[in-house]
Amino acid sequence: MYEQGATTDLPVANPTTTTIKAPTKVSITTALLLKQLAADENANGNVNFPTATPPRGAVLYFNGSGFEIDQGTNQLADVTGDSIMSWSQSGQNDISAGSYSDANGQGSPPYTQTDYYLVTVTYTSPSSNTTNPLNFTVTGLATVTGKATNPNGRTGNYTQSGSISFSDGTGEGSNANGSFVLTGVTMTASGSATENSGTGTNETGD
Repeated sequence: MYEQGATTDLPVANPTTTTIKAPTKVSITTALLLKQLAADENANGNVNFPTATPPRGAVLYFNGSGFEIDQGTNQLADVTGDSIMSWSQSGQNDISAGSYSDANGQGSPPYTQTDYYLVTVTYTSPSSNTTNPLNFTVTGLATVTGKATNPNGRTGNYTQSGSISFSDGTGEGSNANGSFVLTGVTMTASGSATENSGTGTNETGD
């Protein structure tokens, strides 16, 4: 992130030269973003954020369509539902690759799939945060992968896993210091779960 540098006009008594300082380069880490989200949820009156500091153990999660803050198995805030941080497909094209069984159909196990499309992440601090607001939009390439194993013949259980990455993000915004531009933004998330296809025999041997 490159923040606009300060402007000076010197000498003070009889200005002859205007100088605009070089932009300040600042990194936005997950920890800093989580701290900002805590401040915004606090400003929103979220009882799970009694102060502008993230609760111990709070983690920022991507849930497949947006962002939330969780503490263990408890959701502390739906920051997408609260209109603070959102994720939306912004391009027209979805480039995909993978394989699946013709008999079962696309999206049914077993399968592998990778999709590539443009996504825009938008951050908007609530108007109630007058101390340290943050606003930006950044657009980049989303790479979404999914995989499901062949269901167990007896139990019907299978493993479904997926990952998502956001890369080459570029955009602009503003904070308490003024305007800035963003480049090289990246995000990653992954997870897996055991599902059931409903096709198992549930047979047990003697």
